[in-house]
Parts: sequence; C-alpha cells; structure tokens
Amino acid sequence: MNLEKQSVSVFAPATVSNVGPGFDVLGFAIDEMGDIITLSTTDDNEYTIESLGAELPMQPEENVATVALKSFCDTIGYKGGFHIVIEKNFKPGSGLGSSASSAVGAVFAANQLLGSGYSKEALIVFALDGEFLASNNRHADNIAPCMLGDFVVVKGCDPFDGFKIQSPDDLKVLIIFPDVPIKTAEARAMLPQQISMKDGIEQVANMAALINGLYVSDYEMIKNSLHDRFAQPYRKQLIPFYDDVEKLVTSAGAYGFNISGSGPTMFAFFKEEDDLGALKLSILKVYERKTIKVRFHESSINKRGVEVI
Repeated sequence: MNLEKQSVSVFAPATVSNVGPGFDVLGFAIDEMGDIITLSTTDDNEYTIESLGAELPMQPEENVATVALKSFCDTIGYKGGFHIVIEKNFKPGSGLGSSASSAVGAVFAANQLLGSGYSKEALIVFALDGEFLASNNRHADNIAPCMLGDFVVVKGCDPFDGFKIQSPDDLKVLIIFPDVPIKTAEARAMLPQQISMKDGIEQVANMAALINGLYVSDYEMIKNSLHDRFAQPYRKQLIPFYDDVEKLVTSAGAYGFNISGSGPTMFAFFKEEDDLGALKLSILKVYERKTIKVRFHESSINKRGVEVI
C-alpha cells in the first residue's frame, strides 16, 4: 500500500433521497453542501474523531464514519490507525443524508490515502455499514448519489447494483428545511406495511416517467411524475405547514415538490434562471406563525459525487 500521503481531505455532498416515487430507490446529490472529511494516518492502531459544526459520537463504534472506515480497512487488511476530522455544514437529522456523507467521505478518503484502487461503486458496500448504524437499514439512495453524483437509481446493495441518470444541466433544486426534529425510525414507523394494487401501479408508472423526464429534459414530465403514494401522504403529517409550502412552490412554477428523505426537509425543482427570492419570503412568513426557523439552499445537481479537495 502506498502511504506516501499522510493526510487527505475530501468533500462528500449532501443528498436528497426517496425522490418522489423513488422510495428507497432514487436519490440525487446537491452542490455546495456536505461534509468535509480529513483523514490522517497515525502511529498507532486507534481511531480518533474530531467533530466540527455538529455534536457527533466520539466513540469509533458509535460513529458512522469510523464504522464504515473499519469495515473497509478490515477487508483490505490495513491494521493502522486514523485521526478523522468531520466538518459538517448541515444539520444531522435534516433529511439530507448526513450519515451518508460521513460514511462515504470516510471510505473514499481511506481508499485515496491508502492507494487501494477500489472504484467508487465498489466502495458503496462499506459506506452502507455506516448507514446501517444510523438507520438500521442498508438502503443506498443517499449513499450512492453521494458517492457517484447526479441522480442514482438503486436496484440492490450487496453488492451495489444501480445506475446514474443524466439530468438536465439547467435543473436546480430549492431545499427548504424547517428547524423541526424528525427521527428516521419514527418516520419509517408511520408507513403502512401494505399498499393497494392501484397505488403500486401508479408508483411504478411515475417512477418510469420521472426517469424518462430527467433523461430527455422534459420538465412537464418531471413535474407530472414527481408524486409518491408510499411515504409522502403519511410523513407530511410530521412537517408543519407542508401543504401551505406545497401550494406556494406550485404557484411559483415549481417542476415538482416533495419530502427529502424522512424530512423535515422539503425540495422543489426549478430551472437555473428562476428567481426564487419572493418565494422564500412567502415561506418565511408561513413559518413565522409558529416562530419556527426555516433555512433555504439553492443548488444545481452535483454530478461529481465525493471528491478530493
């Protein structure tokens, strides 16, 4: 193994998962928001953690980044230690794949630092070990787009089976995140164990249309297919003023609106040239009724995924 590099820093983007009809299947990466992971080799065999921007578990067996890192190192036979600095610039539990960013950043950084030569696709299985710690579920609709960039459809996880979707260059997303805590386990517990045949058929049709709309840059098709029958009707109850926000973004010309992950974050698609200043002010006024803080992030689609900085 090449240990000439003693330290490496990577950027692992935040992600939107459960995209419309793509529950546990479809996610995409966003720009200018994510984790900066700096990984350094040490002279012992211990893992130490430093956290910036958020309170994270400091015990290696309780932190998604070091759990994923250990899974990778056990597989390649590396016995050395690491110091990992996790700099978060978005809040854990926001529905933007916080645990995925940390897990992906850690294994990608280790692969770079140790010169192991794994492809991004091959690293996904190790990052999933960290994701499992966070959600008790091996789902890759945050992990895969964080690793690969753009929109990613996930068919399977062990090994990873999925594919990227080429999205329109002028597509942008408005991220809306009210300061309301929602736990993934709580949001998942709300979901029904069975669905009707009618809802299942509608979900599959919407998923097919959404993929095609993204490939051919058909914005009306994207808008008309970004509907979810599995989770959104139930999970929106956890998000204050969800219906009010949906009306506002629809009136502003959004090409679809839905929940990011388990919430409370919501997202809406627009075109790059759309001015969203007035819309943001309207949404702020809605949340002022209950003195709930709300933040926004406008972003193009991150088509690169995790990368060395």
